[in-house]
Amino acid sequence: MEKTTPTSTIGPTTGNMRLGVIDALRGFAILGILFANILSWSLFKFTPFTTLEQLPYHEFNDTLYSLLSFFIDTKFYSIFSILFGVGFYIQYDRQRNNQDAFLKVYKRRLGFLILFGFIHMLFWSGDILMLYGMMAFVFIQFRNLPSNKILGWSIGLMAFPLVIDAIVMMVAPGWMSPEESLAKKTYLDQDPASVVAAFESGNLLVTFKQNLHNVVWRWFDFLPSGRPFKVLGLFLFGFYLQSKDFFTVVGRSWKIFFGFFTVGAISHFIGYHIGGSMALFAATPSDLAYKAIMVFGQLCLAISYASLLSIIYYTKWGETIFFPLTAVGKMSFTNYLSHTFIGIVIFYGIGFGLGGQMNLAPIFTLAVLIYAFQVTYSYFWLKYFKFGPLEWGWKCLTYKKTFPLRNSTYDKIKAEKLKKAQNG
Repeated sequence: MEKTTPTSTIGPTTGNMRLGVIDALRGFAILGILFANILSWSLFKFTPFTTLEQLPYHEFNDTLYSLLSFFIDTKFYSIFSILFGVGFYIQYDRQRNNQDAFLKVYKRRLGFLILFGFIHMLFWSGDILMLYGMMAFVFIQFRNLPSNKILGWSIGLMAFPLVIDAIVMMVAPGWMSPEESLAKKTYLDQDPASVVAAFESGNLLVTFKQNLHNVVWRWFDFLPSGRPFKVLGLFLFGFYLQSKDFFTVVGRSWKIFFGFFTVGAISHFIGYHIGGSMALFAATPSDLAYKAIMVFGQLCLAISYASLLSIIYYTKWGETIFFPLTAVGKMSFTNYLSHTFIGIVIFYGIGFGLGGQMNLAPIFTLAVLIYAFQVTYSYFWLKYFKFGPLEWGWKCLTYKKTFPLRNSTYDKIKAEKLKKAQNG
């Protein structure tokens, strides 16, 4: 009879089980996600084009936005989603002979992730955690498939939104697309200026109602963007890559980096030449071609970024160079959620009210400063504590027990201070 591990041995990944390169990649993904999401908190994507043109540095907007679209937009959420699959593989691989007990705990973990995502969504419509938790319940059903089938499902799921687009294009081309784009994000039922005004109002109830409006549209936008299918596909892709030791062995190749980067870059140049939108249903065959080539290009660039970081991380000085990313990555849950709090305080009218008053140059400068703060905060927090504050809370809820939070460094420093005080 096969020997199984008691449920009591199921526990969180400890320090010596973690892969530093994965934490560094998470920190890297958090940086890119911050640059993408700050467009929402700053209200830049809702600010009418006519207003943006009157603000300082507006002449740099197109250039900076193009750079964002090429190097950052969708690539970092792709990396973050891939790493979710990687994280599951690492935990699952240690418990293959005890799947029932492991999955019971892991499903509880996902349940709390959905809860955290729902709460987060009430403050900011752009939450991704709730969708992650929901898709993960489907994702874990694939765990025992052969790796080649997992890869096949991954590719199929990422491509499936194109089928939906093709159907919509034939039945109702351009369905639910605004007649005219007045801002980077234009709703069908509300003009951009009134969206900005609601968040700038300084009225908590008005802000809350506007966010709920945006939540409804956020979840509708998952259809033309195909986000649920892509997220599930990326989870599976991460699971596959980790099963092949991509981040520690296979991906550490300049050939792989240059190959994927070149293909991804060429795909993007072709896509920009065709023109289109990833957030809208296809209205013409060229729209469909644009989305197809951009999905492929985005994945290729995401893989190339992961490959490059893995190559550098395993050099002589790589771990030291990427320590800031690793610190942020170890507290990725805390840092991701704190982005929203910081963004609301800085940009909404219930905070300092700077939203809708900046172009991309100062907005991106603020993003750099926010990330620098998170690097510093994460470094000093982890100097004294084993987990990030929200990571610790999530673990305690998941395993129904309280884990020690302070690490040995904290106790040592405290003991030294006490000794000095006693010695006068």
